[in-house]
Amino acid sequence: MAITEQFTVQHHLEDVEVKNYDMPIILGYSIFAIVFLIVVYFDSVSPGTALGDFASTIVFQ
Repeated sequence: MAITEQFTVQHHLEDVEVKNYDMPIILGYSIFAIVFLIVVYFDSVSPGTALGDFASTIVFQ
């Protein structure tokens, strides 16, 4: 029981603000994935590819 009380007291004394970096990381990976798909698409494009194929590549990523 003393360990639990000690942890609770230390937790309240420190009162440290924790920053959440989940959203910037997810956003960065999402942007990277979209850019990567665009690069792969343009790398595999033949001269007769329609513009609609590019739109479906982004939509179905």
